[in-house]
Amino acid sequence: MIRRAALPAVALLILGACGKRMPPPPPTPNYSPDAAPTDRSVERPSVRRERGSRTVYIPPSAGGPDAPGPVDAILASPWVEHDGIEERVGWWYEYWQTRGRSSFSRYLNRMGRYAEFIDQELAVRGMPPSLRYLPIVEAGFWPTALSPVGAGGLWQFMPPTARWLGLEVTSVLDERLDPYKATPVALEYLLSLNDQFGSWFLTLAAYNSGPGRVERIIRDYGGNAPRDDELFWRLRDRLPAETRDFVPKFLAAVRMGSEPEAFGFGDVVLDPPQRFDELEVEGAVSLDVLAAAAEADEERMEELNPHLVRGLTPTGTRTLVRVPAGHGERFHARLAAVPADRRVTFAEHRITSGETLSHVAMMYGVSVSEIRDANPSVEPRRMRVGTRITIPRRGSAPLEAMDSAEESSPAEATGPAGPTSDVGSPVPGLIHVVSRGESLWTIARRYDVSVSRVREWNPGVADDQIYPGDALRVQEPGSVTYTVRTGDTIWDIADAHGTSADVLLRYNGMSGRGLIRPGDRVQIPPPGVR
Repeated sequence: MIRRAALPAVALLILGACGKRMPPPPPTPNYSPDAAPTDRSVERPSVRRERGSRTVYIPPSAGGPDAPGPVDAILASPWVEHDGIEERVGWWYEYWQTRGRSSFSRYLNRMGRYAEFIDQELAVRGMPPSLRYLPIVEAGFWPTALSPVGAGGLWQFMPPTARWLGLEVTSVLDERLDPYKATPVALEYLLSLNDQFGSWFLTLAAYNSGPGRVERIIRDYGGNAPRDDELFWRLRDRLPAETRDFVPKFLAAVRMGSEPEAFGFGDVVLDPPQRFDELEVEGAVSLDVLAAAAEADEERMEELNPHLVRGLTPTGTRTLVRVPAGHGERFHARLAAVPADRRVTFAEHRITSGETLSHVAMMYGVSVSEIRDANPSVEPRRMRVGTRITIPRRGSAPLEAMDSAEESSPAEATGPAGPTSDVGSPVPGLIHVVSRGESLWTIARRYDVSVSRVREWNPGVADDQIYPGDALRVQEPGSVTYTVRTGDTIWDIADAHGTSADVLLRYNGMSGRGLIRPGDRVQIPPPGVR
């Protein structure tokens, strides 16, 4: 259960949830605030019910925009009907009914998957029911949507904001893309913004462009005016172009989404709500193995688990996985039948200078055609240094063993999985194919290891005994290599791979300060190394 707490005002000033996602519409006329209505009274819900635990199966009676309940504080605002707001709302009507018609149809389709859950979360918090349509404006109800500036998910959180609010964002797991994890967090964030700004129009503006920016504009140009929807209108021209149009765009989405027939979308069929079982998985398991254990299609598993951005669960931790409703009963028993070294059926390899698909194929013991089949968008002659390619591992999940597995408890079914990394190598260790002119020294330097370690892993090998085409082990069997990214620390990397910083430092011969830079390679020790 997520508990709402008063969020620090200073942090709210510097963090923003959303990034720019589309070019702004045509410039808005500069209307005079003197033309605004004078009645600014808005009926807002006075009681917010205690939040309860989230349930997996959402009852159809959870309530929608037409369900009885508190007055919608957004739609009750007299400023909704202001001429300037209405003109921009009309612009969005016209856009979504013509040039953007196919897009809006898809938004409505996908809304059916998540609307009931969002309705329930809104009702629990006593929030305006119209906020169920905010993901239309944010991401078109597409859970894996990523903006050009890096905002992600239905609610378009930037990574720093998401982490600050308690969502995990890593190269393997991105909870911004999990509608069932991100929605309660987004709603709590909106409540906190509304407590800060006192107006839903200002709240939506702050959600879009960041509370710090809106606070500065209020401080510089708002004077002593009360924080209400009128203040939004008075300051509107001071806001960024996208934010100026954010409220009208949202209001258009609310009206069109709640009355699709009236706007010519009566033929659109909403996708059915997602129904699923939730289970915990220990260690790294790739999505195809999870699908086989759940007796489900991989495509369906991808739909239910968009937060597994690399197609596998993280190593060294327990991860919540969703399977189609009714498929969870035999899941753990079937997964238990898969040997630990066969739970991850692929690896990722980052191309380095001079490498070809032939080199990579020999390194991992697979054929070039298998690599090309797994990477249809990769052109072998145009590969750049740093290109990530997927390496299929031979011997996928043993379905026969799954089918013959005896029923066992979840505790018995879970167990350690084979090592993996976002830049991993096969379990036997990384293999280098010797090229013309290479020596043990140049090879060791390339992989950031000592010559003595290379000799240790290849007994009896000396400089005068290696020839082009020879295969040398350049990594300890069972270990993997991780390439450092911006923002990584030794402590983060160790924690993500189920080891300690001290072990990682010793294993890599590094000093206690643990200084690393983006692009550095860090060897992750095999399980059991202390």
